Amino acid sequence: MSRPAGALALVILLCACQSARQGNGSAEPPADLIPGRVVRVNDGDSGVVATEVADIEVRLMGVNAPEQDECHYQDSREHLAGLIEGESVALEVISTDQFDRTLAYVWLDGLLVNQELVSGGFAIATTPAQDGDAHGDVLLAAEDAAFEAGLGLWSRTVCGSAGPLPEVVVDARASVFDPSGPDEDVLDEEWVSLTSAETVDAGRWTIRDESSQHRCHLPPGTTIAPAGGLTVTSADGCWDPGGSSVWNNGGDMILVLDDSGTVVERHRYGP
Repeated sequence: MSRPAGALALVILLCACQSARQGNGSAEPPADLIPGRVVRVNDGDSGVVATEVADIEVRLMGVNAPEQDECHYQDSREHLAGLIEGESVALEVISTDQFDRTLAYVWLDGLLVNQELVSGGFAIATTPAQDGDAHGDVLLAAEDAAFEAGLGLWSRTVCGSAGPLPEVVVDARASVFDPSGPDEDVLDEEWVSLTSAETVDAGRWTIRDESSQHRCHLPPGTTIAPAGGLTVTSADGCWDPGGSSVWNNGGDMILVLDDSGTVVERHRYGP
């Protein structure tokens, strides 16, 4: 959606105001918010907000809800729609994304909607940017609590998985998330290492990062063995899309999902 000049100027102004107060880690709304009404929820983390200047397509800052073909998508979308669709909200604008959507924290009567999504397990948190992320640490703490409680997408049963899940872990010491040299030139030197105390059939499992892209679909017959585990490089053919660096140097999350989409392993790392 193209943004009218007036709306763009408003976004730029709000972004400039934001820069003076980043890093406080507080989930308190600032004074300079853009009021609006949510006219449509697109999915679990985006929608359209009508402001006095223009209709703005908003992508919720610091969160990532399941994609349309992923487990818990419909629940996430319906939860966000039930919470804010048709409601008056206030936008704490941060910036724009690569699709020219406004990145914002959304406030509903003092409730930080972004945090509420993560707290209920309807979305994951994304690694806070070094600049321009007012509440990133709050979202990370909310995700930790939701994960420990097994809420939403962290539930062992939400995706229909039956029986106990195997004990698979990311071996951070054997993994390489920031190889030397330009990342795109050394894809075969960037990898994640998985280990297990027993042999695990990981065929049709998925390895993913915290973004909406980068999904490695392991082929049938893939196993994680106690001796050697499983190493997956960013150059391997399982990645969709492939041909690019997967793991952010400044911090990211590795999710290992079984063939139903249930989370088997979650591992975060920082800079």
